[in-house]
Amino acid sequence: MNKKRISLTMALGIMLLAVVTTAIIVCFATTEFCRRELVDPYEYGALFAKYHEMQYLVDTYFVGDYDDQELLDAMFAGYIDGLGDKWSGYYSAEQTEQIVQNNTNSYVGIGITFKQNEQDQYEITGLNTKGPALKAGFAIKDIIYKVNDTPASELETTDDVVAAVTGEEGTTVRITVLRGDEYIERELIRTKLFNECVEARMLEGDIGYVVITDFAKNGDVEFKEKVNALVEQGAKALIFDVRFNGGGYVSVMANMLDLLLPQGDIITMVDSAGIESKYRSDISCIDLPMAVLANEYSISAAEFFAAALQEYQVAKVIGDKTGGKGYAQSLFTLSDGSSVNISIYRYFTPTGKSLIGTGITPDIEISLSDEDFVNFYYLTDEQDTQLQAAIEYVESLIK
Repeated sequence: MNKKRISLTMALGIMLLAVVTTAIIVCFATTEFCRRELVDPYEYGALFAKYHEMQYLVDTYFVGDYDDQELLDAMFAGYIDGLGDKWSGYYSAEQTEQIVQNNTNSYVGIGITFKQNEQDQYEITGLNTKGPALKAGFAIKDIIYKVNDTPASELETTDDVVAAVTGEEGTTVRITVLRGDEYIERELIRTKLFNECVEARMLEGDIGYVVITDFAKNGDVEFKEKVNALVEQGAKALIFDVRFNGGGYVSVMANMLDLLLPQGDIITMVDSAGIESKYRSDISCIDLPMAVLANEYSISAAEFFAAALQEYQVAKVIGDKTGGKGYAQSLFTLSDGSSVNISIYRYFTPTGKSLIGTGITPDIEISLSDEDFVNFYYLTDEQDTQLQAAIEYVESLIK
């Protein structure tokens, strides 16, 4: 049988036809994806046309001064704000760099955390125990009134405040806070601070006391080392303190709980497609009387830490009702170095409860006085009535 030979011209023609066919298929698939999954091309064009209309009106008629980049950042921030989710947000390239730096367990600043309260004031919610702000006498619930010569009321978002307060190590920033009717002004030196996630020490009666300030990277390693050290020193009970803990990485929290819980679910996460993923603990765990301290500023991973211990009946929750956050976020960096932080999971306690808007109700509800709450970071163990209640509880269980 004679075999037909394909000429070079025919071979090239076949190859060209294959390339063209593939290109057409890819082009069609891409167009179809954009049409179905993203936005109608005509609608997309209309959006750009509307943007250019607005840009023309501003350029032509606006009498004030503005910065192009700030205008764009505000536009992108408004897009994410439109989701109606207070946990999602847009960050400029400069703010993103600061966030990444903070997540490495070290950052340059004055050692405060704050939130925007119901009166749209910037209220201090936490202080780094080694930071300049605590040394200067700032306290919980102080209102940031002015940064240098700029009134805080002119700083429209918490990100604007962060940008104003932070800066290079060794530089100074003048902060004025409002405490009641009193204005307190201090000049602070921005310092490189380290986030020590876990502080642990032995109290009288061989009670191990473990303060978890946040669930930052490597905090689980630090936690296990320090908790195991307390057990080796002869701890007869453990008290965990997540008051004023703003959360952090769910994986870090789960690894901490694995040391404390019997085998089972720790937390369930459900994504936008309804797909579940779980963190689970193994059968090995510490078997000691335990309590966990929480308050209204125990948020996200902090309250799920307390919820898991409560639901497994491993520990009693003592203190105040927690914040009530039930979404997990992920930070996505954009091509220009800016980023969006988007809620990508709903999460649920071991028994399947969502804490959104409800938080955790303590087993033993006890509040600090208003004065002690404000001066929380200056309290001695004896002055801390919530800690004393936890000590009394675990003492009753020590054999």
